[in-house]
Amino acid sequence: MEQDKHVKKDSPLYEQSTIILASSQNEKLVEIEKEKRLALINAWEENEKAKAQTKAYKELCSTEAWENNMKRALELDLKKMEENLEVEKAEYSKNFKKKIPEIEKIAEAKREKIEKQKRQESTKVEKMSEKLSATPNA
Repeated sequence: MEQDKHVKKDSPLYEQSTIILASSQNEKLVEIEKEKRLALINAWEENEKAKAQTKAYKELCSTEAWENNMKRALELDLKKMEENLEVEKAEYSKNFKKKIPEIEKIAEAKREKIEKQKRQESTKVEKMSEKLSATPNA
């Protein structure tokens, strides 16, 4: 009975069971290798995705920094222009205030000239009137 339980090494049944056992172990090894390969592929995929995300993040940060620098430069240009305009405005106002008394002086001189001409015309008309009144045939 013991011989029935154990298969002899010389028998074809032993060889067949050994082949089946080896085949079964090979299938397990192949499956393990397949799982290992898939795990490596998944790890590689995750690593590549992480690299891509890191690269994109760096580029976004770089773009944002560039944008902020450009905005800051424009704001500084605007501020400089505003300061220059304020200086120009102050100079123009100063020149304007200097010119007002000159204009008033010129206008006053013109008024005096006009008044003088008016008086002269009035005197001339009075003299003419006196002359005409003094002439008997007028």
